[in-house]
Amino acid sequence: MLSLALFLAALQAELAPPPPVPCADKGGLLPGTGLCRADALARLPRGAWAPPQGCDVTAQEAQLTGGRWLLYAAQRCGEKTARLTVTPQQGGALVLRYAETARNTELMGRKALTIVESNPAHLAVYTLASAGLPQPQTQRCALRTPRGEGYPYDAFVYDLAASESRVTAALDLPCGPFGRSAWPDTYWRLFSGIGVYFQSAGDRPEFDPESLTVFKP
Repeated sequence: MLSLALFLAALQAELAPPPPVPCADKGGLLPGTGLCRADALARLPRGAWAPPQGCDVTAQEAQLTGGRWLLYAAQRCGEKTARLTVTPQQGGALVLRYAETARNTELMGRKALTIVESNPAHLAVYTLASAGLPQPQTQRCALRTPRGEGYPYDAFVYDLAASESRVTAALDLPCGPFGRSAWPDTYWRLFSGIGVYFQSAGDRPEFDPESLTVFKP
């Protein structure tokens, strides 16, 4: 009788439906935040960036410090999705590089973002941007609203004063490696206690730069 009961129990277990897969109908699970990809994507602001023809977007995540995560809208082309990985750097900055790409394989391993975390964030930006610069140069450089087109509405550049900047407009990086560049897709944004340095240097990013959102589960 006991053997029959065990047999029936085993049979019932085999016939039981498998446990539901988390977020199966919402693009899958983001394991760090616990968000479904579709729900995470719905949280993200979007800019003018759009994926190329034949591709779409999905949500990705990258781990910051203090239990916080960076969500972003990543390019997806077929089975391939762009993904950024975080590497801590000396001085507390976080560098995000392409760990996977959706289409442009030349981006693999290339630096996409540098993030500093502080409250207020602009202090961390000044610390990083001025590191290694001669004192006279640090006194002349500051976070400023960029001149010209191609920048997001909330972008800043670490640059000389406007009067000097006009004279040196042809110079690339007059305020160091985190300063104003000849590329308009190189700039700072400050939000949610972080400063983010974007550095595409002419390459089309495989994520929406304006979608970056800090999230803490």
